[in-house]
Amino acid sequence: MRPDARYPGSVPTLRTPLLVLVTLVLPAGAALAGPKLPPLDRQKATVGVSSGKLSVEVAPDKSDKRDKAEKADKTRESPVERARRGVVTIERGGEVLGLGTALKDDGRIVAALSSLGDGNGLDVRYADGSVSQAKVGHTDRVWDLALLVPQLGKWPEGLSASDADALKQGAHLRSFTPGKGKAQPASLVLRGKKNFLGGDDHLLRDVFEVGTRLSPKELGSPIVDDDGEVLGVLARACVPVEKGPCSPAPIGVPTDALKSFLRTVPATAVQPAPWLGIQGAADRASGISGVRVVSVSTEGPADEAGLKGGPDRSKSDLVVAVDDAPVTSPEALSRAVASKGVGDRVRLLLFNGKFREVTAVLRPAPGR
Repeated sequence: MRPDARYPGSVPTLRTPLLVLVTLVLPAGAALAGPKLPPLDRQKATVGVSSGKLSVEVAPDKSDKRDKAEKADKTRESPVERARRGVVTIERGGEVLGLGTALKDDGRIVAALSSLGDGNGLDVRYADGSVSQAKVGHTDRVWDLALLVPQLGKWPEGLSASDADALKQGAHLRSFTPGKGKAQPASLVLRGKKNFLGGDDHLLRDVFEVGTRLSPKELGSPIVDDDGEVLGVLARACVPVEKGPCSPAPIGVPTDALKSFLRTVPATAVQPAPWLGIQGAADRASGISGVRVVSVSTEGPADEAGLKGGPDRSKSDLVVAVDDAPVTSPEALSRAVASKGVGDRVRLLLFNGKFREVTAVLRPAPGR
């Protein structure tokens, strides 16, 4: 069987040059530590300053009870149910092509290359129903793998690799299948390890042999254990035969091969950096620390949200918190925004003689 018949639509590796953003370019970083400020648009709050410290008194509303109920539902989920939130459906024009495995603390998605066709016009649908356009950032024809880079948001509930033995006796393995709204878990049987022929007739050694009948739309699904961690990813290869063309078959790509694939990802295959569109400096007013807005980029997210900047401290805003997390330096503000994704909405607590809260929609900096 010709390799191009097994792997239609070779997708070139993207090599878009990485641009340097000048105005408050926001490097990735850990979530901010410190006390949380309550969101003013969802709670009745009295904000004031006492002994030089910011204080907020809150009267919870019904939305707090709803949030607590949602959190309680998540804690009651099984590990496999939680893992399902890390599985995305890959679509083109609303038609399901296959599944993908979102990477923990990364936001990018591993998929089966053979499911993507020419790699253009791809959308990824997350477990909450939201959709983002995605571009192919890296491919490996031999292992039938592709790395998709979403262009909106930064999905926080990805999956991590397991160190468990997938072939251990009594192991209960699961993969996922496309369903209404989100992927559904299903039992999976691995017969053992076997040699297969990958793309371009490369020999793949010690690959998981799948003993469960699968639909082509299930390729790209993670193989998870009882802890909801990834033991492999479903892809496609070829069963070698002595005479005649080989027969395409699903395989389980082991985590070692996945890690090797990810180590070769080019530096340009990253999600667009979110941009707020201000320049700021650390400042303090009425005993309140924050980031003074020195300038605001015209028609940027901050400008559209109504932030005021300039040399006159009496007229410019002091950014006190981002999504309830206090910020007291430009670096802290950068980290807070960088933890979000393009298209995300962020709440900014501002002080300019009095407190007010606005919402900004993040987007890539001009020129991206």
